Amino acid sequence: MSETLRFRAELQRKHPDLPVFIRIPGATVAPWKLTEWQTVEGTLDGHAFGRRTIKDWGKDSADWFVEFLQPWLEKAGLKPGDPVEVELRLADMTMPPEMAERMTSDPQFGRAYEALIPNHKRKAIEHYLEAKTLAGRTARLEKIARSIKARLS
Repeated sequence: MSETLRFRAELQRKHPDLPVFIRIPGATVAPWKLTEWQTVEGTLDGHAFGRRTIKDWGKDSADWFVEFLQPWLEKAGLKPGDPVEVELRLADMTMPPEMAERMTSDPQFGRAYEALIPNHKRKAIEHYLEAKTLAGRTARLEKIARSIKARLS
């Protein structure tokens, strides 16, 4: 598990039609050695926000940001302009055993998965883990395998 980062930030919004976000100085996330978008988990003022994506600010800055949708902010009692205590950690992206077993039993799926870029691997794992039941996970694994193998064809 990655180091948990704790810092203060301000909830910001550039335009009323856009999500609210926190801007994170590059020095704050430097221990993670980020090179691409990653999934994070954490809290704002003690309210767990689940999984979100930490994204780079752009080529003109070493900063990063995480977005939050208005319904979640309202539920947490937060709004743009509020200072917040932030806890962030990189989400566990360990491959589920069922996916690993499928790669062993279906070498074509294994080869196709290994050919994916890291971000697409992460998305496949997250999609699988979001299913709430065993039947849902089984169905998602079938769909993921078909989709990924089709990319190799």
